[in-house]
Amino acid sequence: MAYGIAAVAARLARLVRNREAARGGARLALVLRVENVEMLRASIGPAMLEQMLDRLLRRLVADLRLLPQSRSPGSAEIQGMLGILRQQAVPGLLARLQTICSAGVDLPDLRICPVVNAVIVSDESGRQDAAALYAHGRAALQGCSPFSAAGQLRFVEMLPQAGPVALPALAPDRIGLLFQPQICCDTGAVLALRVLPRIRMDDQDSCDLAELQPRLDDETLGLVTAQVLRQAFAALRVWDRMGARVPLLSLPLSDRALADPATADAILWELDRQDLPPERLEVEVTEPVGRHGGRLPVGASLQRLGIAGCAVALGEFGTGSAGLDDLRRFGMRRVRIGRNFIAGCDRRADQQRMILAILALAEHLGLATLADGVATQEEQAFLAQIGFNGVQGPAVAPPLEPAAVDDFLLAHGHSLPAPFDLRRKA
Repeated sequence: MAYGIAAVAARLARLVRNREAARGGARLALVLRVENVEMLRASIGPAMLEQMLDRLLRRLVADLRLLPQSRSPGSAEIQGMLGILRQQAVPGLLARLQTICSAGVDLPDLRICPVVNAVIVSDESGRQDAAALYAHGRAALQGCSPFSAAGQLRFVEMLPQAGPVALPALAPDRIGLLFQPQICCDTGAVLALRVLPRIRMDDQDSCDLAELQPRLDDETLGLVTAQVLRQAFAALRVWDRMGARVPLLSLPLSDRALADPATADAILWELDRQDLPPERLEVEVTEPVGRHGGRLPVGASLQRLGIAGCAVALGEFGTGSAGLDDLRRFGMRRVRIGRNFIAGCDRRADQQRMILAILALAEHLGLATLADGVATQEEQAFLAQIGFNGVQGPAVAPPLEPAAVDDFLLAHGHSLPAPFDLRRKA
């Protein structure tokens, strides 16, 4: 942090201590999160991102009299105590914060307008420490959509009798599932249903769990994963009772989730509780193996699930997300090839050459292939013609609510041709 900011922060700290002594310790805290930090890192680079975050922090210190907590490099979150200690000043603080967030950040030859969600937390009693205020603010941020273009600014009070902070995203009614049908290119039958966990936000919009994971601590992520497993396997049991043939569920899991040994425990326990064989589940690795959770713990979870009978698949094959040794070591049986390679494959020669090269590598390694994001019937026909095993995407079926999956499975089953009967007629 620059020397000037540190000096201002020291003066603000003395001011805060003096005013707390005079007013009985009323406190205001700010928790601010830049939601599109990964996109910015990829587009402007880590160095420019750090400059942007540093300049945003300076503006908050200067205009809001923020006493910031130290921020680790690359962190998307800014926390700090406010030098203004009157709750009556909150509307003005929110207005100034709105101006700061909407103005953008000027960099050399560039202006960046980050997507920012923020919350001001009030503790009139002064009995809560800064860590408790920050935790309360982070919990309130979980209810803000990360996709709102203008961001969301909120004010919350921390009541004196408040106990542990309740995380709204953990409520079972906030967690829901969509299912993406995957269709066999040879027979037209359903190969699998891909599980897409969603979390409903305070504004009633729902967001993909993958987008919200950076906000969740490990314990919270584990509880959400357990709820997803419970709902997904219960739905599979319902389809089994209907007589609809769903060979398996494909569940994408992040590196962080797989690094926790409790995730493998929860998967195997829930399969056993629902009386489902492990072969009915495919675990899809969605990130470079070990990037966030460490290769040893992630590898141990994958090997344990593979030994139990679960299938292991690799998402985004061809983008460098896993080495060839990972495919062999973890016994991966299927690879998903994303929209970046699929788009326009029926008419673009460059896409066709790239897809054929990836397809040849997968075939050499004995891996089944799934084309993701298939948007047109022409793309689907081309992919089936060149040898893909399965497809998913808007041209096949959109992600469906569980009730809509019931109708899809029944209608799709009736649309398939009857198997040819070779038995001699009596």
